[in-house]
Amino acid sequence: MAEPHHHTDPTFSSATGYDGGCEGETAGGSDRRTFLKEGLMAVAALTAVAGASVPLEAMTRTYAIGAAGAGLATLSYPIPTADGATIDRANKVILIRYQGMVYALARECPHKGTMVDWQPEQNRLYCPKHKSTFTANGTKIQGKSPRSMDRYAIRLEEGKLIVDTAKVIEGDGTNWATTGVKVG
Repeated sequence: MAEPHHHTDPTFSSATGYDGGCEGETAGGSDRRTFLKEGLMAVAALTAVAGASVPLEAMTRTYAIGAAGAGLATLSYPIPTADGATIDRANKVILIRYQGMVYALARECPHKGTMVDWQPEQNRLYCPKHKSTFTANGTKIQGKSPRSMDRYAIRLEEGKLIVDTAKVIEGDGTNWATTGVKVG
């Protein structure tokens, strides 16, 4: 096998644009390796700047603390008239009416914080990221979630449902099973 051909003849000089290195290198040092190194550094710098100014949704986890983050801990909702789900996307709350009870669930999957969706045809909650599923009242069925859905404290007051987003009852934790409101 032939050896790579390098010009090392001292008769070539930097005046001709050639300093005795490999073909394609110039006396100014702008060889391919330097170009790639500087280019990658520029890309890394731009990525760092862009990453610092625009946080990724998957990296940020904010919890509902009232009306669209206004700092209020309580939210008021009308009583759902039929079984099913009412999703408050702004506050990350899901109201579920199921078998004469209403539950206020945090919309985030306990596994990684992905927003769960309601699947009315199966009467269940579903996490699209890792395929966890939950019954209508938030009980874990299967998937990577470590527990059932988290619930918020809820009460009935003057014909309205009052949800206290400052009081999170962790899925399967103390008082979780008794958190809900009986409705007609």
